[in-house]
Amino acid sequence: MGKIAEALRSSLQSIAQSDARTLRQLDQELSAVTAVGLNEKLAELTGVSDVKALLGVGSFEQQTVAVLKSLCKEYGLKGYSKLKKADLAFLLSENGVQPPPRPLESFSKKELVSLLRQILGAN
Repeated sequence: MGKIAEALRSSLQSIAQSDARTLRQLDQELSAVTAVGLNEKLAELTGVSDVKALLGVGSFEQQTVAVLKSLCKEYGLKGYSKLKKADLAFLLSENGVQPPPRPLESFSKKELVSLLRQILGAN
């Protein structure tokens, strides 16, 4: 019984290490794409010019408070510094600001794989 448990433990350990390597590589590739410019890189890969359409419709609730505050600043809105997330989202939507797409960090591994398949045209 001890040999079987040890063999299983060893197998699980190697699988976990393999998954960790894969996730690190995926994270590095995503970071590299972001550093180069996500829009430009995706357009290069697929000829897709509208990355927002590819990533789907975003919402203010999916964004961080820092992102919402930077949008307020970008659009010249006043009185946002002490607002909470829900109030920031309301302020932005009331002023006609469109929410950015979902942050890449919020996608699951399955969603990222699906997105890459869509980009590369693989089924």
